[in-house]
Amino acid sequence: MKKRALVPAIVLAAALVPAPASAWGFTGHRYIMGRAIELLPPQLKKFFDHYRDEIVVRAIDPDLWRNVGWDEEPHHFMNFGAPELGDYPFTALPRELGAAIEKFGMATLRRDGMLPWRAQELFGNLRRTFEGFKRGSQYGPSDLILFSAALGHYIQDAHQPFHASNNYDGQLTGNNGIHARFERDLIEKFQSRLSVRPAAPRAVTNARDFAFDALLASYRLVDPLLKADSEAIAGKDTYDDAYFEKFFTKVKPILEQRLAEAISATAGLIIGAWDAAGKPALNVEGARPVEKVKKPGII
Repeated sequence: MKKRALVPAIVLAAALVPAPASAWGFTGHRYIMGRAIELLPPQLKKFFDHYRDEIVVRAIDPDLWRNVGWDEEPHHFMNFGAPELGDYPFTALPRELGAAIEKFGMATLRRDGMLPWRAQELFGNLRRTFEGFKRGSQYGPSDLILFSAALGHYIQDAHQPFHASNNYDGQLTGNNGIHARFERDLIEKFQSRLSVRPAAPRAVTNARDFAFDALLASYRLVDPLLKADSEAIAGKDTYDDAYFEKFFTKVKPILEQRLAEAISATAGLIIGAWDAAGKPALNVEGARPVEKVKKPGII
């Protein structure tokens, strides 16, 4: 099926389905992806700038896949804090997928999340796509757009604290709805007041372990965010402008930090996949029009 037919259908269907919480929201994911492209080295940046608009838009694809009912939900989170995973740093959970399945079973892993292994899978897809440029693959641009945007999405999710906790919406502590208030509402209301300064990216070649580390860092931020939310709503019964102003003031450093780190991480994984593929040249001249759309395989 051609892209022109499939993508609008997905977007329309997604609009008709109640959307579960999406890390950073559509605005945040696109913002992070666009900023990540700015950090790429010249050998990559020319190609990514050429397809910039589509890559940025496609950064929300994994949420659209989920919203229309594809088997996608477990790829967006880890429920650290779930009793079966033990205590921080959750070493009861094997990092190798086969060992984790053997210990817990796939049903438990799917319930508690599979984000690091999804990142590992997409990293492999992206690396192989870069390798395909050496062979002149006719679908190189299409696949590079798809896998870069999708991999970026998952690692961005890992940097959202409430995608790293079994208290993912404050439902265990009376902070119901904090997931969207933090990731979506604060960005949409206060983006112009954010000062996001990502560090220069480093090449990342172990996407699984990198995602686990990002999730652990996110988990450590959950309690401070819950405390700030409780303090901001104290004495109120509605989440009004005064609440959001107070909440934003309290958590602004955390929000800026995680956005900046997500930007650097997205760029670092793209660079790492390119490095692992032998740094092939990416020629945008005469590139095949981007028409093919497919969803990556599911673990």
